[in-house]
Amino acid sequence: MQKQNIQKLDDLPFNRTVALIKQNDAATLKDLYITNFAKVKRYVLKNSGNEQQAKDVYQEAFVAMWRNIKNDRFSAESETAINGYLFQIAKYKWLDQVRSVKYKNTTFINRDIEFEEPEIDIEESNNKKVKIIMDCIGNLSERCQTLLRLFYFERKPYKEIAQILEMDEASARNAKYRCQEQLKKMTQTIPNGLK
Repeated sequence: MQKQNIQKLDDLPFNRTVALIKQNDAATLKDLYITNFAKVKRYVLKNSGNEQQAKDVYQEAFVAMWRNIKNDRFSAESETAINGYLFQIAKYKWLDQVRSVKYKNTTFINRDIEFEEPEIDIEESNNKKVKIIMDCIGNLSERCQTLLRLFYFERKPYKEIAQILEMDEASARNAKYRCQEQLKKMTQTIPNGLK
């Protein structure tokens, strides 16, 4: 009976890993940090980020994972579960960052600000431009509105957009291009529109 218990502990090395994390074992934390960074870096670089952003997001994720383990808010069923958990935290932190940057980019269309203009005029000008674009988007077909929302705001890949809109992937690409062109023409034909 005692041999079985010893064998069970040997089969569960993650229990030791969790215990070592809780004890702030430097070697374990360093090994965990080094082992998982490359995967997070690849993910961030593939999703519009750079190496510095990957490092920043990874550090935040690592600290969050460490706190959750120390405060018993995460229990692993295997050592790879810890790696997966760390990656998921980093992934969601990066997605939050991308979404917030995307939001800022869609809110402030023109970033070429002249310093002589008072701040209120700049904000008023940007608000007018956003309103013009939103009005133009509202005049697009429902299909175009959905397609542009899925692509730009929800950042869905063409394959997923094609499934949602029940078309093939090449048609989704072409339709997105046509919708963009329609929107561009609409904003250009408005008197005193976007300049």
